[in-house]
Amino acid sequence: MNWVGGSGGRAGPSSLKVFVIEDEMVLRNLLVDALRSIPGVEVLFYADNEVSATNWLSSHDSAWDLAVVDLHLRQGSGVGALNCCITRREDQRVVVLSGQLSQEVRLKCLALRADAVFDKATEMDDFLAYCRALASPPPAAVPRMP
Repeated sequence: MNWVGGSGGRAGPSSLKVFVIEDEMVLRNLLVDALRSIPGVEVLFYADNEVSATNWLSSHDSAWDLAVVDLHLRQGSGVGALNCCITRREDQRVVVLSGQLSQEVRLKCLALRADAVFDKATEMDDFLAYCRALASPPPAAVPRMP
């Protein structure tokens, strides 16, 4: 588990606080940079193995808004993190961002209450669009003219 740092002052009380579980350093750095480029996103921490991920999630159960989970880790599996998130708050989201996702694996992730499942190689743009939508404040209600 590692501190990633602030987001250059963009994040405030209404920011989308993200926890990333990814063991490949180069991909993790690219992912963190991409997330930080989205206004309103603050990457809190990252973990590179199952034990660190589950420990952080257990001790920071209300600190995050979005957990991004890679299933294939060098030490352990992201499935442990998914299990840790089953009892999360209703407003917290968990997204699986992993490689080589079969339909069976996608269905298993959704059964473990993942909100969305994206393939790293082919669905990164969709993943980032999902994150942008989560970080965007809901549009203000426009009063109707009488």
